[in-house]
Amino acid sequence: MMEHDGVKALSELVGDSELLKKISPKFNEMTFDIQEILEYSKNPMFIAVLLFKLSQEREKTNQMLEKINEKFDSIMLRLKTAPQEQVLPSQFSQPQIGMDFSEHGIVPLKALPENDQLIVHLAFEKGQISADDIKKELGYKGKNAASQRLNKLVKEGHLSKIQAGRKVVFLARTV
Repeated sequence: MMEHDGVKALSELVGDSELLKKISPKFNEMTFDIQEILEYSKNPMFIAVLLFKLSQEREKTNQMLEKINEKFDSIMLRLKTAPQEQVLPSQFSQPQIGMDFSEHGIVPLKALPENDQLIVHLAFEKGQISADDIKKELGYKGKNAASQRLNKLVKEGHLSKIQAGRKVVFLARTV
């Protein structure tokens, strides 16, 4: 009885495959390839070769992704640390101490204390500054005072801050 059911099921499948050939010859071709692969998949050597090829492709993909990430990181670093005068509009190419940016929503430089004006001016001149630079320029004993002053200028919108790990760099804000 079991054999009879198996033969009946097989004849139904054969009948269905003939129907599929008539309805969609492309589907029949695709399923033929799959049937052929299924036959080979019983061989362990075939599976081993497929897995080896898969691992090779994965390695190549990972290497390509690594290169893409390295390029992206270098581009982002260049963009973040590029001198700001390249990005400034021509009318503001060199800021002057006391220059008024109020029309752009930034507190005017002339309203800042002289030391803050000097810091903003240094940021525009050098493109980027750090707390160590300010410590040397203004003669502070430690980096804390320089860091506090730089962070205050960031909050007021005169500088922007970039932090990469422990290194902190301040850039002149573009208007």
